[in-house]
Amino acid sequence: MDIQELATSPLSLGIIALSVASIGLFVKHSSSTTKNGDRSLPPGPPSEFLIGNLRQLPKHHMSAGFTEWAKEYGDIVHAQIPGLRFIIVNSYPLAQELLAKRPNTTGHRKNGFMLREIMGLAWTLPNLPPGGKHAEVRKMMRRAIGPQRVGHHDPVVEKCAARLALKLQTVKGDPSQIILGEIGRLVTTVTYGEEMWKTMGDDLAKWNLEEMHYVNEAFFNFWPVDIFTFMRFIPSWTPGAYFKKMGNRATWLSNQIRYTPFVKAQKLYNSGDLGPSIASDLLEEFGATENTQDALAVLYLTGSDTTATAITAFCHALFLFPEVAQKIYAEIVAATEGMRLPQITDRARLPYTEAAWKETFRWNPFLPLDIPHMTSQDEVVNGYLVPADSVIMPNNEFMLMDPRVWGDPENFRPERFLESGADSLPNPLTVIFGYGMRTCPGLYLADRVGFQYSICIAMLFNILPLEGKGIPDPATIEYTDTALRLPIAFECQFVPRDEKARNLLSTLALET
Repeated sequence: MDIQELATSPLSLGIIALSVASIGLFVKHSSSTTKNGDRSLPPGPPSEFLIGNLRQLPKHHMSAGFTEWAKEYGDIVHAQIPGLRFIIVNSYPLAQELLAKRPNTTGHRKNGFMLREIMGLAWTLPNLPPGGKHAEVRKMMRRAIGPQRVGHHDPVVEKCAARLALKLQTVKGDPSQIILGEIGRLVTTVTYGEEMWKTMGDDLAKWNLEEMHYVNEAFFNFWPVDIFTFMRFIPSWTPGAYFKKMGNRATWLSNQIRYTPFVKAQKLYNSGDLGPSIASDLLEEFGATENTQDALAVLYLTGSDTTATAITAFCHALFLFPEVAQKIYAEIVAATEGMRLPQITDRARLPYTEAAWKETFRWNPFLPLDIPHMTSQDEVVNGYLVPADSVIMPNNEFMLMDPRVWGDPENFRPERFLESGADSLPNPLTVIFGYGMRTCPGLYLADRVGFQYSICIAMLFNILPLEGKGIPDPATIEYTDTALRLPIAFECQFVPRDEKARNLLSTLALET
């Protein structure tokens, strides 16, 4: 059930009727905190009695709706529904000021009760509150894939990038599932070792894919149990209690992802058969603790989808803009002489390709909204009061498509990152990967993997429409309404560029 359906459904009327007292307290609290001295709340759409902005919150493509609010109300926008106050941030400098420079008070979480408790995901890093467990899990991930260690995985990354290229030869349609599957294989291998992939890879991939489907559903819908937590006691067989059935299944998947591979990894480690992997490194340094278990599970659960989506977005850009693809190809061939696949160490010699990679993150950003933060105390920014317990939602879509910053944001133009003054532009990768203590600790691996896979694809293939089809107008492309946004009806084929590319693919087939 989405927000607007809740606002007009008989169920919502019953909930409101049963909860007048609690909503009354909410309204009282709201009115008592709209001022702090001479500090006012940020501007925003006018609210209605009792239900606040419940009817006005976007029903679909929430970031696009927030972008319309940004055009009307500015860089910081206030909205509220019973029990929740939203502060929507539409400016990168403002997000840096509020989230990166004040992490102790704005680094908290208030992800929904549905996601954390009903679906059994309270243990995951994005849901953990600041504190000892959160800090140690992040420390473990920095040790494993931080800037000092991420290069240790380069041989596996390069080998897996070549394997994806071989698979893409057979694509006649949407490549996203093949890309996701291959990234899942890489993340499993890096996290738990090659033996784990051989024995459990298919199950892990299946569990992760289904769990992320439920996470998307939970993230982009409103659940009454988020506010009225007593609803958790409703039996799953009750009519209309889909949230309980979904929660039961998601909890089972969460437990499989969290516990099953770790038990297997411990057995392999103790027998000496685990092999090179992050699991081996963390077990050796930290032991078989719950935090070790959860660090590994988080790396797998969250490590595949974002990277796969970035690669798919890059392929889509090469498909839509063949003139950009040709410039990238020429630069890679100049670095490799066309006689070998590009390597991770070639990246410094590929400035245009680097710019195109950044532009892929910026143009129609595939992560339109960051995971919300929450304030633990009142803050003041740009002269506005941000009260304690506010949910702060960074609107990546507006930040990365703001014409005041980018000039011509609707155009896919990598050159913007090579021109004079480019150093003053926000780095789209930094925007996408978050702020302060909530910056994604997997960003170095995700960036390294995504770039390597993408340059191998760009060197080997022309990404062309299917027979009888043409390249669509970029302005007509529709995108999924999910946490990680993908183009709808991306149908293409991967055609080897020339005889050198065909020879390279033949050699890879013999080596893989």
